[in-house]
Amino acid sequence: MALALFGTWALPAGWRQVANAFAGPDASAPSCSWPARIEHADADQAGLIRCYLRALADHSDSELRAVVPAADNAGPAGFSAVDFTHSADAADGVATVTLAANPSDSADAEVTIRYADGARDALEIHLANPGSTHSWRLGNIGTFPSDPSAPSPVAPPTTGASPAG
Repeated sequence: MALALFGTWALPAGWRQVANAFAGPDASAPSCSWPARIEHADADQAGLIRCYLRALADHSDSELRAVVPAADNAGPAGFSAVDFTHSADAADGVATVTLAANPSDSADAEVTIRYADGARDALEIHLANPGSTHSWRLGNIGTFPSDPSAPSPVAPPTTGASPAG
């Protein structure tokens, strides 16, 4: 009897894990507990934003990794000091976050954060997995490796010197 009850509970939970594994690393959004006033966001978006704020306050690379697309899904290779610019701001008090949906693309939105100390930040949020409406990730965080096949940047023209001719 106990085994049957366990199976009734474990089968759906196990199936969700299998389905998420087949859907890829970004099939569902992380959700965290962190104090914030979040406006115009659904539960998945709000959970992701709370995880971001907690990652900043904790100054944690691993927590920040959870809110961006996975590296094998075109996510960042790492994080720099720039990505943690607002760490002290996030730890300073309750932030107010406003999500503004993109009217022409339901898979994109802009996130504006007003930290308790007055600092501001603007982020992008996107659906990372088109097969899941629960796969929100922050898109403009992290450092990305350069593409070795990309052309090298063009040097800016020098000023004040005339070409030899």
